[in-house]
Amino acid sequence: MAKDRIKSVKGMHDLFEVDLATWRKLERAAQDTFTAFGYGEIRTPILEKTALFVRGVGEATDIVSKEMFRFDDSGGDGGKVTDVCMRPEGTAAVVRALLQAGKLTPDSDERVFYMGPMFRRERPAKGRFRQFFQLGAEAFGFTRPSIDVEMMAMVQTLLDELGLTGVKLLINTLGDPEDRAAYTEALKGYYQDHFDKLSDDAKDRLEKNPLRLLDGKEDVLVELAKDAPKIDGFLGDAAKAHFDDVREGLTRLKIPFVVEPKLVRGLDYYTRTVFEAVAESGLGAQNAVAAGGRYDGLVEQLGGKSMPGVGFAAGIERLVLLLEDAGKKLDKQPPQLMLIAADDAGRNAAEVLALDLRRQGTCVEVDHRGAKMKAQIRRADRASIPFVVVLGSREVEDGKGQLKKMATGDVQDVDLTADALSAGLQTLSSAS
Repeated sequence: MAKDRIKSVKGMHDLFEVDLATWRKLERAAQDTFTAFGYGEIRTPILEKTALFVRGVGEATDIVSKEMFRFDDSGGDGGKVTDVCMRPEGTAAVVRALLQAGKLTPDSDERVFYMGPMFRRERPAKGRFRQFFQLGAEAFGFTRPSIDVEMMAMVQTLLDELGLTGVKLLINTLGDPEDRAAYTEALKGYYQDHFDKLSDDAKDRLEKNPLRLLDGKEDVLVELAKDAPKIDGFLGDAAKAHFDDVREGLTRLKIPFVVEPKLVRGLDYYTRTVFEAVAESGLGAQNAVAAGGRYDGLVEQLGGKSMPGVGFAAGIERLVLLLEDAGKKLDKQPPQLMLIAADDAGRNAAEVLALDLRRQGTCVEVDHRGAKMKAQIRRADRASIPFVVVLGSREVEDGKGQLKKMATGDVQDVDLTADALSAGLQTLSSAS
């Protein structure tokens, strides 16, 4: 009796080569962009102590209070029971890692980038999963507004490198901590006056994190946000000057932006500059493809010395969806060459020659089914393999064969060596 198949956990998906071809294009573009801006890669563990995010992200946030995959580890820390979780975001983990390695000292500066899976227990939607992938970057030790501008310029450079248009940069400021506190109190008063109109979820936000009401998607919240107090009325002189410099810097670099007073970040660690890159079509309500800002208090909050920081994260799945919508999806690439075995001597020679070619970086297919020659040729045609060479006893003995271009039938006599075949592939590939 056949057993029931075990399926993946809801909201967590398998990725195959047909998907990952486009992912790798995105990842390579990100790596090249970040490296050009002077950022080095960091990889942090998927499993972290829950206290890291309670202290860094904020206990009242949805991430910590509702969405984390959290459990007790009874033997991983000297036999003690440790409250651990699968990381829901990257910034706090990066700060923890750099502090632990002694890299965030008062006179230091650091630029790092990361890519990898994050985990949140939330309802799956388009571009939103329970295991999702992010790429991001963080810079520490820089106080000047120019680093905020550079971070947004890096995001724009990546979007340009990918050929993505129709993505708008929104910016705002949350001011300094005292500005944000005063603004939060004003929002509480405003929304308290409309308490009866709020849903239970909105009332919970009002209690725990009123800023999040501004970016709520419910119709009543969208309407209320239009007349809600604006942050610019609560900014101190230093925060105003910083934001003015950010806008001037973006203008100088010819990076288009829109000041969006309702733009906030729900995580506790943000101060001053916040920004989002949003898709104007293709993703529906969940249209933010990259988001970030400045978090000057986070390093100290996690046990380090006071140090400024700024960063962003982008959803890989959402960027891939935009690439696909823009017709930039990459298909799985077939092998470049198939070595067709006509007999046992040809089969043995094909295995040796294939290894030599693969060591040079050529993707080669050989038959492992014992199929007849015609069946192998049909398989090469079905798989869209562009070139074939037939190897039999005569070809092996002569050390020569014919490289055939399947699409045109063009052939070229070649020596049966890896170097000669590679040269022949280049010649026939460039021929019209």
